[in-house]
Amino acid sequence: MTCSLKLLAGQKKSSPFWTFEYYQTFFDVDTYQVFDRIKGSLLPIPGKNFVRLYIRSNPDLYGPFWICATLVFAIAISGNLSNFLIHLGEKTYHYVPEFRKVSIAATIIYAYAWLVPLALWGFLMWRNSKVMNIVSYSFLEIVCVYGYSLFIYIPTAVLWIIPQKAVRWILVMIALGISGSVLAMTFWPAVREDNRRIALATIGMIVLLHTLLSVGCLAYFFDAPEMDHLPTTTVAPNQTVGTAK
Repeated sequence: MTCSLKLLAGQKKSSPFWTFEYYQTFFDVDTYQVFDRIKGSLLPIPGKNFVRLYIRSNPDLYGPFWICATLVFAIAISGNLSNFLIHLGEKTYHYVPEFRKVSIAATIIYAYAWLVPLALWGFLMWRNSKVMNIVSYSFLEIVCVYGYSLFIYIPTAVLWIIPQKAVRWILVMIALGISGSVLAMTFWPAVREDNRRIALATIGMIVLLHTLLSVGCLAYFFDAPEMDHLPTTTVAPNQTVGTAK
């Protein structure tokens, strides 16, 4: 925990970590800044650095935290509604809310939004010690970028309720293209001075992990067959059931 606090404190000078003022600095952002950053994540501009334009002046955890929380409930609720609509009208189907999807979605989303930035930050620090890159990011800035890049998946998860696989895959490709572009254009300046293969491999891995998150959420929460609600087989009256001797 102390290590993560030091990472977050890398850019902001604040009170000791046991005080309320310490954590308040990470949420010191107004509504205009949050909406401006969300708009920037939805409209990536080629040649424009997302961190430099929106984040560097005041990186925050308020937007990423609530975006991830909203995305968790959007995926879980939409997944339940999608399952309900698919089986609607079936006489053998009895709807049972799957609350476990909330905890599963929370684990996936928050693990991705924190562990991947942590690994990327460590990798960039290691490469910067070998190659002097012009652009560098703090851990808090990387978390910020990843958090805001996930916003596009909130409306996408709601639209995934539509019970058409073709529509769902079109939506996921659009969301992946937008959010993946934000990540690629943001982190390319931080690795372009490195070895060409390493730079391309880094961006490729960032996009690949983002793709796995998108496709994994769609496949698990929306396209996976619901085995718990398959109709149970009944035993015919003329059949006998053997008893164990």
